[in-house]
Amino acid sequence: MKSVFISGSIAIKELSSEVINSFDKIVSQNIHVYVGDADGIDTLAQNYFASKSYTNVTVCTIKEHPRNLASNHFNIQQVNYDKNLKSHREQQTFKDEFMTTHADYSFVIWDGKSKGSFTNIKRAFEQEKKLKIYYMKLDRYLLKDELIPSNIENIYKSNTGYTPSEIVAKIKASNIYTNISKVSELKEWMISHKIFKCDKNKVEVNSNYKDYFIVENYRGTQTIKYKKDVLDLISENSIFRINS
Repeated sequence: MKSVFISGSIAIKELSSEVINSFDKIVSQNIHVYVGDADGIDTLAQNYFASKSYTNVTVCTIKEHPRNLASNHFNIQQVNYDKNLKSHREQQTFKDEFMTTHADYSFVIWDGKSKGSFTNIKRAFEQEKKLKIYYMKLDRYLLKDELIPSNIENIYKSNTGYTPSEIVAKIKASNIYTNISKVSELKEWMISHKIFKCDKNKVEVNSNYKDYFIVENYRGTQTIKYKKDVLDLISENSIFRINS
């Protein structure tokens, strides 16, 4: 019997018509479904299959009882995890690894931002599983030639940004000649070129350059992530570049 691991972003609140059509095909072909117990896509998928009275579904959880369970007719699989781990995300990874391994293919409904979904996609590549991705931002399935690790990485980073240390690493690996070799020097460069501005020790992005960054605010803490185009900005403002 064929099987599929369905996963996706917690932030997604409804299923698109294309995803519903795919779910209908799963039902018509009696494909076994592995799905988690989180909010978002996990719960949406569970609710959809329950509404169709489709019970060829296994809900995987690390708990004694799933956090979300749409039907008592679904199978429940408790997955063991390393009890020494403190991170909830790391604990949940054991459940996702189980489903990737036991399913024939992975079906991911992705917003491009979810780290958990990104990790599931990478794992599918590593295990050479068949892969299907519905990308919410484009409102379509990714084409076969788009289902490659480098493109998935670009999608993820275009939505979440690069950390300062990742940008410094890219500068070192490129032919850009600057005096930037560590994060503190990157910050100084941004300030000296008036890309960042400091106000009472708080760093902010100059409005003229806001399209080069992803600024997140969480519980009063601001995080500045870099888009890949920042490398072009640094290159254009460098004295010269080493010829490749």
